[in-house]
Amino acid sequence: VTKNKFLLVITSTLKAARRPHLQGHGICIRLTLEYPLQNVPFDVVKVKGRWASDAFLIYLHQHAQILAPYMQAQPCLHESFLRLTLPPFR
Repeated sequence: VTKNKFLLVITSTLKAARRPHLQGHGICIRLTLEYPLQNVPFDVVKVKGRWASDAFLIYLHQHAQILAPYMQAQPCLHESFLRLTLPPFR
């Protein structure tokens, strides 16, 4: 499925359900938050989201409170999250 076709289906479905319109960027952010909850490693999240930089970590950091209960239930994932999103110790 192409990006344009996918967005067209999403847009028409949301419109039919009288829900607010989603931009492609919002979908990317949502997936960036969803992948770690499915045990997808952060380096894979970066590749799957086609992030050229580590900017996706900003979204993870901003949503840490939302993700915290899920992350804490999976210690390995939680440790990776903390290692990538916390500022370096000096």
